[in-house]
Parts: sequence; C-alpha cells; structure tokens
Amino acid sequence: MVFGCGPVGQFAIASAKLKGAGRIFAVDCIASRLEMACAQGAEVIDFNREDPLEALKRLTGGIGPDRAIDAVGVDAVAPSSGPAAKEAGKHRAEFRKELKEVAPEANTRGRQWRAGDAPSQALDWAVECLAKAGTLSIIGVYPEGRLFPIGAAMEKNLTIKAGNTPHRRYLPHLVDLVATGAIDPTTVLTQSEPLADAIEAYKAFDRRESGWVKVELRPQAEARKAA
Repeated sequence: MVFGCGPVGQFAIASAKLKGAGRIFAVDCIASRLEMACAQGAEVIDFNREDPLEALKRLTGGIGPDRAIDAVGVDAVAPSSGPAAKEAGKHRAEFRKELKEVAPEANTRGRQWRAGDAPSQALDWAVECLAKAGTLSIIGVYPEGRLFPIGAAMEKNLTIKAGNTPHRRYLPHLVDLVATGAIDPTTVLTQSEPLADAIEAYKAFDRRESGWVKVELRPQAEARKAA
C-alpha cells in the first residue's frame, strides 16, 4: 500500500514491483498521478471518490495490506468530497491544532507554499489499513510534533521503519539498476523546463497542478539544442 503518488510514491511503486510484490495499491486524489500509478500496475484509489480504508478492506477480503508506505508526510490533505470527507470532517479541529504545532509558520493564504490541511491523515490511514503484524515505512517528511497513533500501532503489533534515506548506501545499487535497464527513472518526468524557469516550475509543482509529477530542469544551452 503506497500513500501518495508523487515522484517518491511512483518510485515506491516501482521498487515494490522490483521486490516482487504480489499486489500494489496506491492512494491519491490527483488524477494524473493516479493514472501514472495505474500505468505501473498499481490498483489505484482516489480518496475523493471512495473511502480508502473501506476500499482496502474490500480489495483484501477484510485483512488489509501487509505493508504500507507513507510517501506523503506532513503535506497530507483531507478528502474534499466522497464518503471519506465526512469522517475527515470530524477531525477538522484536531487537524488545525496539529498544523499549528508542526508548521506554525506555514503560509495559509493564497495558492503558494501551502502546508497540507490534515498533517496526520496519511499516518492514520496507514496504521488503520494494515493487517496485524504488518510493516509501516515512513518516508514522507515530518517535523517534530505528536502526530503518530502509537496506541493503534502497538495494538496491531506493527513494525515501523522511518527516517531519511542513507543515499550513499543505496546509490551503487541504484546506478546498476538504471544501467542494466531494470528501472528507468525518466518515466516519472512529465515536464521539461529551462533552468532559468526553475522558480515558476516549482510553483506549478507546489500547486499540485494536473499533469505535474516530476520536472526536468535543463540548462538553457541544452534546452535550445533539444528544441
């Protein structure tokens, strides 16, 4: 189970395939990202259309997935429509309190550089959806704060793995995977922009605009040559 279908989530799906996962589920609300996840072979769930917890129960015969990856972090947003929105609404005050604690200086005006309005949403879903004795991996970024549902995780005997990736440990293996064609990292690229337009590209990506998953920034001379 992968929560979040941005570039990190897409590579989590690709990695699960490389590791031989029998079935892969992916949750998000942005159509273009769900389409990319589906193209990779994941069974996708739009949390603005259906409750991901109910969907996962149905898809796994009531057991839940064995592994869950939180590739969202503190930028998680609450469902804005569908059956899951009603449940999220019950926690709106709690989410607002969390937001003040974990991102007190977040810009909450306008469309740029906004924090997610439900910081613990992905964590809550991940813990609740997992089968007993399952494993939760947290690669989404979280600041200091009390967001984790430790009691629920303990009752399920979950194994929890979290932290920043030790890049140097994995780089040689990743280079080999790319060199041998086992994985193509360029498949997540959806835009190519001149390096000089980096700020505008970041703004579009931050707004979660449809079709924007990962942006390639090219030096101006190379961009002209490619054109």
